[in-house]
Formats: sequence, structure tokens, C-alpha cells
Amino acid sequence: MKNGKSHLSYRLHQLAHLGLPSQIFIPALLQELHHEMPSISNTFCWQDDNGKLCNIYDEMSNNDVIQKFILSMASTKSDKYTHTTNWVSQLDKPTTSLEYFGKCGFVGDFYKTILMPMGYFNTCFVPVFHPQTNRRLGILMVHRSKTDKDFNHHECQYLERVASIITYGLIQASNEQTYTIDGWDQGLLIVDQKGVLQHSCEMGEKLLSLASSSFFDGSLAGSVNDLHVFKGFHVLVKDLLQTNKHKPHAKNPTLSTSNAWGEFKLRGFLIKDKVGKRAPRIGLNIRWQEPFVLKLFHRIKTLDLTPRQETVGLLYAAGDPYQEIADKLHLSLYTVKEHVRNISNRIDIRSRADLIQLLLCDNPSAF
Repeated sequence: MKNGKSHLSYRLHQLAHLGLPSQIFIPALLQELHHEMPSISNTFCWQDDNGKLCNIYDEMSNNDVIQKFILSMASTKSDKYTHTTNWVSQLDKPTTSLEYFGKCGFVGDFYKTILMPMGYFNTCFVPVFHPQTNRRLGILMVHRSKTDKDFNHHECQYLERVASIITYGLIQASNEQTYTIDGWDQGLLIVDQKGVLQHSCEMGEKLLSLASSSFFDGSLAGSVNDLHVFKGFHVLVKDLLQTNKHKPHAKNPTLSTSNAWGEFKLRGFLIKDKVGKRAPRIGLNIRWQEPFVLKLFHRIKTLDLTPRQETVGLLYAAGDPYQEIADKLHLSLYTVKEHVRNISNRIDIRSRADLIQLLLCDNPSAF
């Protein structure tokens, strides 16, 4: 864990101030949290107005992990699943699985049969509350392996502060459409000409699950195997087959789909059988489209700026007016303008457009 409260408010608070939609903000924060605290994976469960776990995001690329969590959330029987989800849903402070292990047989059984096989030998469950209404917004789960150290008191306190940042980000979340560009997360899918999934890499399967449903709850039974769930997929296959036959050098057709997890782009390729005489299959590159402002967030840390300048610069590059930046950061208008002036002098830029160009440049030294 990095030292100092200021560092915590530095990167995680930046994310919370971007106004990202809830299901884009949470995955980004879980990823950034790895730079703050050691873990093998992080998970977040949303809670509805009644406190029931209603959706989940887990960083693991293995779709089986998600399915196990979904089963536990959807169970209505009096078993290890419902006892554990009820226990998790009612926590009022950070609690580790090792700390609670042995106090309840059902929770202990869930720990041994579900969490440990995933490699989650110790998990810290951190409740997230709305500051005014005290309504439960969700549960942050930070997972550690068998060789990792146990969570100490200071780390649990640290995660409570992280929970407050998550709360702020969820409250600030916007549902407005955002401009996107190609993100890092991408995977491979191979389907037959009927659209039935034949092969996939783990990341491809994870992205396929995210692209096919905004909610992982009891309504999601098993993996997605038929890509016709995506509107226009049959057109993509038809175009791909006809293009290969009549225009072999034409660009590969693409399909875009969006939901609460963001925008996903599928690009089709025709895969020919070079050994036997089987019918060609369809290869699909599935790629998550990263919000433009999130790309700026990841790039701005490469500039030689102070933490405060970085935060102001990020909001400035994202297009926020000076007064809006001042309101978000509780600064005076004069202070914001002074920060922008210092940023401009420090990295030798003259405008907002210059800053954006510098951030998106793959070789900033050549700018």
C-alpha cells in the first residue's frame, strides 16, 4: 500500500470526479486499486434499494468465476449461498473471510468450496454506504492468495476510505453517452457460420459476457454461446462471406454494441480450413471501447505534473469549464486558472487542444 492519504485522494479521487457511468467507473477503480494495495483480483457487488446483491463485476477473465458468484447471488434456498450473501449484504465494517472463518458453518463452507478454488484464500469485504441516507450501495471485495499477507488494521481503515471514494463516484455517475476509442481489453472468438461459439480465449469470453448483458444476476443462466444475441450479427456473417468471395481485399466488417458496461466492437475474419475440407469459420476480435476521458486519465500520469496539477489538467483536458473544475475540486476560479497557467508553462502547451494531443501521443517526447 502506498503511503499517505494524499496519494489515495490523488488517483482514485481523479476517477471519482470524472462522472463515469457506474459500470464503467467501478471496473476502472478496481484496476487502479492494484497500484494502491496488493491483491490477486478485486470484485464489486451492487446492492438494490432493499440491500439485496443485484449485480457483480469480477476482474478474473475466467467466466466460471462469474458464474459461481451469480449462482450464490441468485440462490433462494437455505444453503451456503444464501447465508453467505445475507452475511455479506449486512456487513457494517471491513471484515475478512479469515477473520469470520469458523464463526458460521455455511460461510466457512462457501469459503472452502467457492472462494478457495478460485485462489481467493483471504478476502476483505468492505461495505459501501450513501453518506446521507446510509443506504447500502454495494460491497467491495479485495482478494488475496495463499502466499499473501493477511489484511492488517491499517489496510482495513484504508479500504474504508476507498469505500467513501467509491460512494462519491457512484453518486457523481452520469448516464450520458461518451466518446470512445479502442481500449486495451480485447479477445478472440471463433464461431461457425450459424453463429454458435466454438472456441474462445478467456478474455474473449469475459468480454462476450459483458457485451451480452448489463446485469449478472439469476436471469443469466450459463455462458453465451449464440452470437445472434447481438443485433446485426447475421448481417456481419453475410457480409463477411460475400466480401471474401467478391471483394477479397475489402475491409473486414465490424459490429458495435453497447450496454451499461460500455461499447464493444466485434470485427469479423473468415478462417479457412487449410488441412481438411471443413466449411470456413468466423473469427471475431472483440474489443472494449475505452471512454475518451478514461484514456486521458491513464495517460496524464506520464506527464511531469504535481498531483493537484494532474487532477486539474485531467478535468481541463476532459473539456470541463474552469468554473466546473473549481466546483468539483472546491477551489476558487482564480486557483484553477493559475493551475492551468502553471501546467501550460511546465509542459510547454498553449491550449486545451495541445494538452489533449500531448496525452494521446504515443511518443510525448516527439510532441
